[in-house]
Amino acid sequence: MLFLHHVNKRPCVREPTEGIPLNEKSGGILAGFARASQDGARATAKYYATSGNEERNLIKASFFTGITGGVLWYVLIYYWAARGFSSEEIGLMGGIGSSVGVITYLFGGYLADVLGRKKLFLVGITSTATGLLLFITERNITVFTVAYGLTSLGGSLQWPSLTTLLAAKTAPANMKFLYGIQGFVNQIGLTIATFLGIFGPPFLERTYGTTLSTGFVYVFLATAICAFVPILFVYKITETEKKSEKLSLHFDRRMRRILFMYCFQNALIGVGAGLVIPWFPVIFKQGLGASDNWVASIITLSNAVIAVGWFVVPKFADLKGSVTLITVCQIASCVPMVLIPYSPALLIVALLYTSRSFLMLVPTPVLNAYVMNICSEEIRASFLSLSQLAWQLAFAGSYAFAGYLWANNYSEVEPFLYAAALYIVASLVFFAYFKGVKENERAPTETIVAE
Repeated sequence: MLFLHHVNKRPCVREPTEGIPLNEKSGGILAGFARASQDGARATAKYYATSGNEERNLIKASFFTGITGGVLWYVLIYYWAARGFSSEEIGLMGGIGSSVGVITYLFGGYLADVLGRKKLFLVGITSTATGLLLFITERNITVFTVAYGLTSLGGSLQWPSLTTLLAAKTAPANMKFLYGIQGFVNQIGLTIATFLGIFGPPFLERTYGTTLSTGFVYVFLATAICAFVPILFVYKITETEKKSEKLSLHFDRRMRRILFMYCFQNALIGVGAGLVIPWFPVIFKQGLGASDNWVASIITLSNAVIAVGWFVVPKFADLKGSVTLITVCQIASCVPMVLIPYSPALLIVALLYTSRSFLMLVPTPVLNAYVMNICSEEIRASFLSLSQLAWQLAFAGSYAFAGYLWANNYSEVEPFLYAAALYIVASLVFFAYFKGVKENERAPTETIVAE
């Protein structure tokens, strides 16, 4: 706004870029973007260098939750397809399992706010690890559905607990940098797990003659072990006991309106995501003819780029504002997504998928910090859980419905178009309402105890 005002005061003055060749202008823009990215990386690195033991323990725990997240988000559906499940059966298992997470969000955030985020985080870790162990059993749709339900329950407890624990360890202005480094480390774990989880079983089959099923058993066994490791770091975290009070007192009329609008746009994104996002591994393999190596490479490249973006992007929010940055990135992500099914070559698919993932997910640290700063500390976990409930409920229904929409034909175009339309509507709703909701710059209310 200040820039526009400055330009309007001197309308007759020729801008410095006029008359400059387009290639030079483009070079200047790219150079400016590179400088801003370097500044962002330095700012995030500087924050981590001065962070305390508690922040670092939570960041270390995030690396291992990234491993479990990568296997459950990317490898699992690939595993189900490899085990011969139809798209309808995959949709059923995914929908029912996700519904368990939905139910958990109804009370998980409230319990975290009342009983403590640390306790609920530890319960979530245990549930996720137990579910992962069930995946090493024989092919059984009932057992696999229960297993996915346990991991969904664990994730529904872990995510709001971790996010709110992190928010209590730093000042609001620095929150986006903490979420940036946490997201970076989490994404590194996710990237490693996704690559090894997809590439590993076929490699073992070709090289050592093990069955594909045995290879996946190794993947889920190793992931289950990794799922228990965060306990070592979370156990060291200190959390101030809160006075007993009614959380409803903090959900005043303004906060209820904010929660409703955030849940509404989150639900729209959840519907769009369920139609396409978890299906990408089988879309690449069965719809676009990619080999196992190509699938692993495409997803690994995307996750690696996202990791770098999360390390860099927090600083950009200072330039354009959190709401604008989030909205622009989400809408822009729809362009490469709808082009994927039309791509003539897998290399182009890889670039489009990476671009889509980067644009849609890279504002996540900024979004997390923004959400934490617009609600009071006492209800942060409840706010996150209820908003994620809206996403998860919409995602679960969409996931189940998508199985029939794809109908075992993973070269369809319509699901991409539907998902893009929902993303755009959700982003516009988010911008229209939240551009007027300012972040709170107050200090954190919990005492930070350094070890």
